[in-house]
Amino acid sequence: MTLAPPQQPAAAAAGPGDPVESRRRVSRRMSGRVTTATYHALMIVLVVAYVFPALWAVSMSLRTDANMFRSDQLIPHPITFEHYANLFDVLPDLWRYFLNTVVIAVAGTAGTLFSSSLAGYALARFRFPGRTPLLVTLLLTLMVPVHATLIPQYVIFRNLGWLNGPLPIIVPMLFGTAFATFFFRQFFLTLPRELEDAAAIDGAGPGRTFFSIIVPLAGPAYLALGLLTFVGLWNSFFVNSIYLSTQDSWVLTQALQSLIGRYNAQYGEIMAGVTLTSLPILVAYVIVQRWIVRGISMTGLAN
Repeated sequence: MTLAPPQQPAAAAAGPGDPVESRRRVSRRMSGRVTTATYHALMIVLVVAYVFPALWAVSMSLRTDANMFRSDQLIPHPITFEHYANLFDVLPDLWRYFLNTVVIAVAGTAGTLFSSSLAGYALARFRFPGRTPLLVTLLLTLMVPVHATLIPQYVIFRNLGWLNGPLPIIVPMLFGTAFATFFFRQFFLTLPRELEDAAAIDGAGPGRTFFSIIVPLAGPAYLALGLLTFVGLWNSFFVNSIYLSTQDSWVLTQALQSLIGRYNAQYGEIMAGVTLTSLPILVAYVIVQRWIVRGISMTGLAN
């Protein structure tokens, strides 16, 4: 008869005072702190990379000509506002250029929001043959550079007599853009269908449902995309320089570019103009930044 080996007592469960578990908790906390510190350091570097050029432009606009390129003049000493006063002397039609820019930016933004939201809603809610291929084709157009279609569009607008006016820039925006349409589609997919079902029970058609229920709920998306589109049109230079060649049709970016000559440039006035033209964008962003973040996050495009 063989005797069974004596059973070893079961290891006691690791308790709060177990040194191994304590070391693991400390290691996890340290790892979390290192990750957080690395993330914050990276964010600080990115903020400095984006903000420093803007601060440098403001600084140059406040420097004297003698101190314009001195590296120790980030905080100008002495401070002068002569470049802001001279800006209206070297660009006497500055207000005309400002008005041209506002007309193009506002009309183009409004047209893009209206058309793209309608198309995005149709792709998000309506079932029709070819919807998926249409969406794929729409996304594929994002890969086509604007330069590829520039010459055909120029010929068309020249034959229509639209050159040296805002129509070549505004009219294409009235039909929406692929990115804006996809942006709205993603946002509308996050809205519950029960809202539209309840509206249909009350007798509301698709049009009334869209304008009375969906549009008010899509306010963050309209604000986010509206500001992005407005900024793009406000800062646009390449397309404007193609269609707007006469001086009375210029926008602000073309007017500031004209201050750069072949052998010299009026850097103080240019930086003063850059600072002034950036103020409307900064003010608008500060006002609606909360809704912009919400609108982008709800579309699923934040990542």
